Amino acid sequence: MARLGILAALAVAVLAVCFLFRVKTVHVYGNSRYTAEEISEALMYDLLNQNTLYLQWRYRSGVAPEALPFLSSLSVKLESPFTIRVDVVEKKLVGYVDKGGYAGFDQEGIVVEIAQEEYTDLPIITGADIGDPALYQRLPTESSAQLRTILSVTKLLNGQELDADEIRFGENGDIRVFVDGVEALLGQDEYMDEKIRGLRAILQTPEGTSGTLHLESYSGNGDVVTLTPADETETESEPESRDTSGAGTDGSGEDGAGMDGSGEDGAGMDGSGQDGAGADGNGQDGADGNGQEDAPDDGGDDAQQDPSGVIYVVFATGGNLVYNVHVENGTVVDANGNPVSGCYVNEDGNVVDAYMNVINPVTGELVNQ
Repeated sequence: MARLGILAALAVAVLAVCFLFRVKTVHVYGNSRYTAEEISEALMYDLLNQNTLYLQWRYRSGVAPEALPFLSSLSVKLESPFTIRVDVVEKKLVGYVDKGGYAGFDQEGIVVEIAQEEYTDLPIITGADIGDPALYQRLPTESSAQLRTILSVTKLLNGQELDADEIRFGENGDIRVFVDGVEALLGQDEYMDEKIRGLRAILQTPEGTSGTLHLESYSGNGDVVTLTPADETETESEPESRDTSGAGTDGSGEDGAGMDGSGEDGAGMDGSGQDGAGADGNGQDGADGNGQEDAPDDGGDDAQQDPSGVIYVVFATGGNLVYNVHVENGTVVDANGNPVSGCYVNEDGNVVDAYMNVINPVTGELVNQ
């Protein structure tokens, strides 16, 4: 009789667990791309999985079920015998491709979502040889190496908190990243960590920037980074013009002035006017192109200034990158005309930065030592 009593008590307890601890209310937290109904239905697909105690026990480790492949983790907590709290972490999308539908993939290359509207918060991958994506399958790239490169670049961009608009692959494997108005040329898949760190450092400068950034050969070892500004390529590549109002060819004066700003009657070259008066593109008697009197020219200062307007990047004291650098009156200055610490102009007229890189101020390129 005692044994029968124990068995009866156990049966009552089992029935109580089965029928009392039934899910009636589900509170889902952490979802943004997927609805609470989608998640709830995938969890409670049979009678056993509608038991609140069982659900709490089953997902105690936080591992999301295969029925919810768009989640990276899931946990269930009992709020009452009839109510459970479900906390989820959705898989983060890191990029997408346009293959007749916009296929967003996660950091493992798994296609998590195929949408009809283009993503505005993810970089689109272009130029890569990608097949037709299938939901919850790995992105079908031409090779595993190309997929690794795609995932590596997206991971590094996320790590540096850079919101890229596009990651473009060229036929030769070169990589371009478009972010914040800058087209960054990253070249081949090497020193990619250093290149993206350098990109972030330049984008974080107070002045901001836009244009084409050359990082193809950047390795983080004191390499010079050059920037071709947007909408300024043509004007910045020309020498700075002088005031030539009313002047003849090359800024010379009206009355038959020779080339290079020489005056009449066979006056000397290099800006000398008639009677030996110095001039900068001036005519007779040392007057400038406007006919105003001008002080004699020492013939040397202008040659030491950077006439090209080429924008380049140097390392200042402390290893800080400073961009939009040029030479002004023999001093290395930034875009605001402030001297760049640790940088100077050597006796050859080249710029030397804090890492002892020697840069041609006309081309912005390194000078071979």
